[in-house]
Amino acid sequence: MVQVLVADLKARLKELGMIQGGDRGTLEYRIEYGETSVKLGLTTPNGDPVHSLKIGKLKPCALKVGISPIGTLDEIMFAYIDHLQMNPMDTTPSSNSSNNDNDTNANGDEHSSTITTTTGSGSGTGTGSGPTKTAQISTKVLTLAEEDDFVGILNLGGATVTSSSSVAILRKAYLKLSLILHPDKNRSCPDATKVFQALVNAYERISQPELVQEVDPLKKGQKKAAAISRSNDGCKRTRVRCPRCKNPWSESSVEGNPDYFFNFMMMGIKSFNCATCLLEFGCMTAIHECPSCQKSFEYHPSDFHRNITCGRPKCESEKKTFGFYMFHCSDRVLKDVKIDVQRIREEQAKTTEQKRRRAESYRRRRRRGGKCNDEADSEAAFLMGLANECPRCGISLHDMEDADEIDHLRNCNDEEKIQENKRKKESKISKTNAKKQRQELQDDVTAKATWDFLGASNENMWMLTDGALKKECKEHGVDTDGKESHDMIASLVTKKKSQALTKFVGKKGQANVTTESLPSNVHSMTAKQLRAVAASHGLKITSKMRKTDIIQLLQSEQEKESNSSTLMITDKASTSEKSGASKREIIEIGSDSESDYDPDDY
Repeated sequence: MVQVLVADLKARLKELGMIQGGDRGTLEYRIEYGETSVKLGLTTPNGDPVHSLKIGKLKPCALKVGISPIGTLDEIMFAYIDHLQMNPMDTTPSSNSSNNDNDTNANGDEHSSTITTTTGSGSGTGTGSGPTKTAQISTKVLTLAEEDDFVGILNLGGATVTSSSSVAILRKAYLKLSLILHPDKNRSCPDATKVFQALVNAYERISQPELVQEVDPLKKGQKKAAAISRSNDGCKRTRVRCPRCKNPWSESSVEGNPDYFFNFMMMGIKSFNCATCLLEFGCMTAIHECPSCQKSFEYHPSDFHRNITCGRPKCESEKKTFGFYMFHCSDRVLKDVKIDVQRIREEQAKTTEQKRRRAESYRRRRRRGGKCNDEADSEAAFLMGLANECPRCGISLHDMEDADEIDHLRNCNDEEKIQENKRKKESKISKTNAKKQRQELQDDVTAKATWDFLGASNENMWMLTDGALKKECKEHGVDTDGKESHDMIASLVTKKKSQALTKFVGKKGQANVTTESLPSNVHSMTAKQLRAVAASHGLKITSKMRKTDIIQLLQSEQEKESNSSTLMITDKASTSEKSGASKREIIEIGSDSESDYDPDDY
């Protein structure tokens, strides 16, 4: 098979009116979607071809049909094209735009006629209609769910996934189907909820395999115990690189990292520093290398206990699957790591809240100062020597003589240089935003992994970030619109008809506030963080409660729990046969607890 040159791929993209940046795989994928868009005549409601849209025009169109506008141009465009294939009625142009296309562009006539035919079939006059196709997919989902064919369900949307596909590929297939099978979109199907539940179950069964296995009893009559274990057959210690300097992480003895640190990195529990550039990074921001083709691939902590492929055509065709090696870690190390990650999570929560408050304070100062002009501020800073580059054309101060800044700004009218500088600024802002999004995703994954690692208890739910909380609420059917973090936590804790959210469930209707369940830095937390802690413990709080009020509430509940535990120990000990000294000690403890006990507190 003759391999097409990259130059030819870029030439084809230029003919389609699409961007030509990226590696070979990206170019081929972009051409495939572009040719699909041209073949089907997919356009926006304004009549613009989808494949040639700029990101500024594409985002509003994607947002109108329920597609997230966050992401690169390719991600939004691919999702929008997939949506239009599933929902051809959304491609119907408005009357004004259709008339303009017919008057000015012959290609617009061709697109209009194609769309009209598709829309006509969607109304039920022909075969292959949108609603009919959705009904067929819904029926097929229920059929495959009865056969436990989870891979077949995810492939109904046109994707090609296998049981060894990475979570990133599985998630794209799942989101593609959820756009048409969600109960809000699939209202004509009487079993829409059951269909969507089958889709969610198929995604979870493939992306999150069961790791709990029963261990055979050693003695007759001994109960079976549950242990987390898995085989390392076909698993490798994949190479992880620093995202800044691209050097391998923890492959030399100089760094001093034990082997089991690889487990914590890949599970998203901890972040580590690069030994070369000292950058701190985690599994979501690191560069992961396929052991077969030595190319980078998209990784998620859910892949750690699975055998996957990197997703590239060569590895997919040759079925080169691999797993991630799980190194042995002693119970003592696990106990120390749990203490360490809880401390780190408390510090991260404090740092995040400080950044949020500083940003809010900055916005308030800007509002009090009236209407602000960033461009005028940049020019003033340039004239005062506080900025090294001209805010218009980007020329450096080192290229000028002293006191020439004012003359330069007065005569800075080179439109070509100004536009070039604007493009550089936009590119820099785009890279900064992308880096910020990756870091936010890393924080969400780390918070969720830490919560799971510590037992996924209700009392530790305050550790979750807003992003992780919203994802948790979405998985359990809890509405998040207009809710603060403590409101989302309260809804999750008190939800009765959903699945069990924790591995350890406390007593119903009773708060379980102990010294171990509270964070160690309670008094340094803000009121917002304390509300989240109180909600995690099932305590009801009002909007009028201040920081001191919430701390007093937590302390009172903690004292109740402590008194209750003391009374239980005293009652049990008084019935046992012990020495006289022990009995006198128990009686003294009991008398102290009785004096502090107040029935009205319960």
